[in-house]
Amino acid sequence: MKKILFVLFSILILSCSSDDSLESEELSLSERLIGEWTLTNYHDDSYFVQDQYGIIEQMVGDETDYGIEFTNNPNKINTTGFLRYTRDEYEIVAGEKVITKSAGTNFWDGNNGEGLHTGEWSIENGMLINSDVSPQEGIEYSIISSIELSGNRLKLILDNAQFGSHLTGKIMIEYRRK
Repeated sequence: MKKILFVLFSILILSCSSDDSLESEELSLSERLIGEWTLTNYHDDSYFVQDQYGIIEQMVGDETDYGIEFTNNPNKINTTGFLRYTRDEYEIVAGEKVITKSAGTNFWDGNNGEGLHTGEWSIENGMLINSDVSPQEGIEYSIISSIELSGNRLKLILDNAQFGSHLTGKIMIEYRRK
């Protein structure tokens, strides 16, 4: 009788265990990105090498409801909502960042397609490549982001040097799956 109960208990435990991790491992990175994501963190630390100053931008959480959606067929990134962020300038003094000026706040309006990740997207060598056309200049551009994807959390990291040799630093954007 004990053996029968043990076998039944074992079957019950195995049948109740989640195989989400198996499914997500079987899906490609592109497939795992498909869907809607809500912004949880935005942090930009850009340093202008020639001018010897930097800018730190950070999300204002209670004024932000920004999100992105990865679609397939076609592979497009749609934006929604609003991102408000603070903007502070700094200088490097004795190896430390010293805020020299608070430049107020700025925003992205996702409902008007604003943001770093817009347009068409693809995955190449584990990196997100998104391409779009600048609405101001009408010039096509591409942005490369490293991807950290764990469960329902997505982190996209951009190296600012891709925007020109005059820049260093990183932009970190974090999302949670809706």
